Amino acid sequence: MAKDNRSIDDFLSELYAYKHRAYYGETPRKRRCEIPLPLVALCIANSSDATEILMLSYLLADSKFRDDMFSGGDSTSSMQGADYLASSIFAGMLFGGLVLGFVSDRIGRRPALLLGLMTNSVAGMCSSLSILAPSFVQLTIWRFIAGVGIGATVPPLFTLASEWSPREGRGVFVTAVASFWMVGSIFVSSLAWCLFQLDLKHELPIWRIFAAICALPSFLGAWMVYKYVPESPRFFLTAEKCDYELAAKVCNQMAMLLNIHVTPGHEKVSTLLGAAFNHRAVHSLTKDELFSHYQEADGNNFNFTENIHSPTNQATTSLNTLRKLYSSRLLPRTTLPLQLLWFCLSFAFYGISTWINTLFVAIQLENLYFISFLFALASLPGNIATIVYSDKCGRKKMLIGGLIGAACALVLFATIVYAGAIQDNDEQISTSTSMKTFGIVLCACAFQAFATICWNTIDIITAEMFPTNVRSAGMGVCTATGRLGGILAQCVNAKLITDGEGTGTSWVLVVASITLLFGAGTPLILDRDMTKEELQDDANDDESTDCFCSKRQKDHLSDEEIDTPRLQLQSSRSLEYQSFQQEVESNEPFLL
Repeated sequence: MAKDNRSIDDFLSELYAYKHRAYYGETPRKRRCEIPLPLVALCIANSSDATEILMLSYLLADSKFRDDMFSGGDSTSSMQGADYLASSIFAGMLFGGLVLGFVSDRIGRRPALLLGLMTNSVAGMCSSLSILAPSFVQLTIWRFIAGVGIGATVPPLFTLASEWSPREGRGVFVTAVASFWMVGSIFVSSLAWCLFQLDLKHELPIWRIFAAICALPSFLGAWMVYKYVPESPRFFLTAEKCDYELAAKVCNQMAMLLNIHVTPGHEKVSTLLGAAFNHRAVHSLTKDELFSHYQEADGNNFNFTENIHSPTNQATTSLNTLRKLYSSRLLPRTTLPLQLLWFCLSFAFYGISTWINTLFVAIQLENLYFISFLFALASLPGNIATIVYSDKCGRKKMLIGGLIGAACALVLFATIVYAGAIQDNDEQISTSTSMKTFGIVLCACAFQAFATICWNTIDIITAEMFPTNVRSAGMGVCTATGRLGGILAQCVNAKLITDGEGTGTSWVLVVASITLLFGAGTPLILDRDMTKEELQDDANDDESTDCFCSKRQKDHLSDEEIDTPRLQLQSSRSLEYQSFQQEVESNEPFLL
């Protein structure tokens, strides 16, 4: 017997199973892969962040940019102020992640995401205009504002991705969103490869054209999120009004966006994957089901709203959220370990990725933009590995393996660079120049692949570990801690590169590898692995009742208990479905 009162996770799992049966129920010749537009919109939004962050790496390696901003020309040792420019975007991300991370738990994930994307795109476009960014100081300010937009984007982006994912495939769906960082990095490297090798005979520098084009993905991401991504239903269950009707409506809207016809009927489609697929639609989710599931089934009339946004706590909501994040329940096994992980990974990854092209120039590698393209493409095996194994091996094993693998790759990278520097100083004629280049590129690509596994996994873990009522704020606190690591990395690496006298490149790699190895032990402190488990919803309950969904001791009520409610539910579904169908067909904006 199926559960009579479904939760949000139950409904999403039903949609996921329906699409799976719909695809594999057809003959191979008739099968067609339908693109889930909500997922694509979130993917593009994440790729736009990558484009805006990584574009600075190519600017710092461009001699014309250094001449315009630092009067440094081809010299990497005369880029005074480069550390401030590189750090400005991470300072903005720190501010945006902290502020908008908390705000999105109040105004909604979708509005916060749109605000962040538009801020990022406008600031990115302004930084490309000579009238608005004529010098180093103005450019640094615009990069800071762009960082505010990026920092505001990350918490609601991955919160939406996790809260709209079925528990059976949450690792795959969140990884898919995170993997589009690779798409953004490939886009920006391909663009740099094409533009910076052109010899344009006019006054407009190529690097400004490059910066303007890099701002366009954020515009595209904002438009797609506005058009195709509804607000999270879990937000409506934790908002001030605790609106079950809106939560049910956005769930049904998501079904329509996935081309799944929802009906007010109570019967479900067959769950046997081997059986021939029938075309009966999934029945719509109703507010009565949600109310019964979350508040009546356990018999204790738990009022989630009182713990989140009661009128007496309106003025101190942010402080209460912080108190929950750093409570005795979350601090030792969730908040603090995740902050350490974000700091270590951000210090190493952003420290390397921002300066990677400058490192390639310093060790005199040829075909800079081709090597940078390979470096960006190296994220592909990391994304594939995460998609295939994140739900099989578990999050902790994936994260520990990725951190150790990335650290080992950097150690080998530093060894090859240091050995090559000794050969150059001794003026030895080496016949292994090509082997040295191959080894450097291989180690750099291996680092990128393992770092991609780490980023995908930490995005999943962070979104899963925090309860719904503090999830976006928790994501914001962790990303803000990561930005501190990114800021520190820019200052440290700029100092090492400009004052290293030939050995700075090796020291940059060694310091990053030590940081990664330190972070590799941190996942062991984390609370239980949330792979394929229901998301937690309340940060106030103790461990035995850490989610108001988990309080239920049985999957469904007895026949005697549900006879009367069932008749009421079936009656209400018919009326609600008629109004819902009219609303969807009228293409009204998604519920902000």
